[in-house]
Amino acid sequence: MDEKTAWEATTKLFSEHTYKFGPHWSFNFRNDPKRLGFVLSRYKFSTKMLGKRHHILELGCSDGIGTTILAENSDKYTGVDLDQPALEAARANMVDEKFHFLHDDFMGKTYGSFDGVVSLDVVEHILPEFESIYFETVHKNMSENGICIIGTPNITAAPYASKASQLGHVNMYTQERLLEVMKNYFHQVFPFGMNDETMHTGFGSMSHYLLCVGVHKKEVTYD
Repeated sequence: MDEKTAWEATTKLFSEHTYKFGPHWSFNFRNDPKRLGFVLSRYKFSTKMLGKRHHILELGCSDGIGTTILAENSDKYTGVDLDQPALEAARANMVDEKFHFLHDDFMGKTYGSFDGVVSLDVVEHILPEFESIYFETVHKNMSENGICIIGTPNITAAPYASKASQLGHVNMYTQERLLEVMKNYFHQVFPFGMNDETMHTGFGSMSHYLLCVGVHKKEVTYD
């Protein structure tokens, strides 16, 4: 293959696999592009924790920015979000049959029995009086051997966050509170912290971002 033919083949390959950001990530990439690195690192950590899974559910998938990372070691992926323009972008970008996107308010809904449930940057947008419904939704969609990963900004870092990042944050957590709430639904919960792209198990209050991994779900009676 000569240089021109190789270039044409590469150009054709790239043109067939273009990706267009939805409204949410178009805004973020234009105004604070480093945030993309932070968020993709959270998804990378999540998929490492999940390992090999059959079917992953993401609650609050937005425009699917982390879909391919989460689904890397899974057979199927389902993403749910209330933002219809974001879902349309996700569907346009992710056309593989293993990806399925639902436009829905997931609170209180059951979509199946998933062995991996991920929800990043969502719980801080849930009013405190509804947070129990949120965690119950996560719990009831998990199989017995499922793994759950919840991620949210740390309340101790809130004063340093951008206005765009703070927008809609009505229910902020410390690491201790997130850990205690999740212990109501899982026998084991493992807390992690993140600063920029760096994951650690250091002092929780100094973490910019919090992630907790829940395993071995408890028997829970819903109201």
